[in-house]
Amino acid sequence: MKCIMSIAGSDSISGAGIQADIKTAYSLGFHAVTVITAITAQNSLEVSDIFPVPADFIKKQMETLLKDIRPDSVKIGMIFSADAISCIREEILKHRLSPVVLDPIIRASVGRMLLEEDALERLKKDLFPVVDVITPNIEEAEILCGIKINSLEDVEECARRLKGLGPDVVITGYYKEGFMIDVAYDGKKMTYIKGKRVKNENNHGSGCVFSTALSAFLAKGKGFKKAAMLAHKITRKAIKRGYQLGKGKGPVRP
Repeated sequence: MKCIMSIAGSDSISGAGIQADIKTAYSLGFHAVTVITAITAQNSLEVSDIFPVPADFIKKQMETLLKDIRPDSVKIGMIFSADAISCIREEILKHRLSPVVLDPIIRASVGRMLLEEDALERLKKDLFPVVDVITPNIEEAEILCGIKINSLEDVEECARRLKGLGPDVVITGYYKEGFMIDVAYDGKKMTYIKGKRVKNENNHGSGCVFSTALSAFLAKGKGFKKAAMLAHKITRKAIKRGYQLGKGKGPVRP
C-alpha cells in the first residue's frame, strides 16, 4: 500500500489537521503515517488553546519513521513555530523527500492564529523552496503576498509571486458568479479549475482534504495539473457530504 506522511497539527474535533489527512488518505487507498506538530484544544466554534510540540520531538518523529518507511509523498499542514520549520526543512533535504505538498496554514477558520508571527517569513524563505507545491486559500495568499484579492487577476498575480519563491502553486477557493475557482500555476501556464459553489456551510477541513488528496495523486504519478483537478473534485465531494457537528461549522466528509 502506498503511504503518505502527514506533518500537521491535531484537531480535537477531528474535522481538520492530522485527523482529516488520515481520513482522506485512507479514502484514496493510502496509509497515513503522522508527525504531530501541535495539539489543539478546539471545537466547532473556537480554538481555545495550542500546545506546540517541541521542534526536537518533531524531528524525532520524522527520523524514527524514515528509518523504517519511505513515504510515497508528504503533506505538510499546520507547523506553528519557526523552529519547527527549520527541522522539517532539514529532514526534507536530508532524506530527499518528494513530492511534498505544503498547505501554508496561518489562521483557523474561527480566527485563531495557527502560525507564530515570526514564523511567516521563515516559512516563505526556508520551506517554500524545498517543497514541490503549496496550496494557500485566498486569505492565506493575501497574507503571503501582502495584497488584497479583489479579482481573478489578483489571484493570478499572487500565484506568480508565490511561484517566484520556488514551488508550483494552487490558490484555492476564489468565488465568482456562483462558481468556486482554484488557480494552478507551474510557472508556464495558469490553469483554472472551476466548479459550481457547494452550498454547505459544514466545510471544516476542506483545505486539508485538498492538500492531502493532491499529495496522493502526485504519488500516483499524476502530473501537477491533473492532480490538482482530481483534488478539486475530491474536495467538492467531501464538502457536499459535510455534516453538522456542534454549534458551528461541521466537518467535511472525505
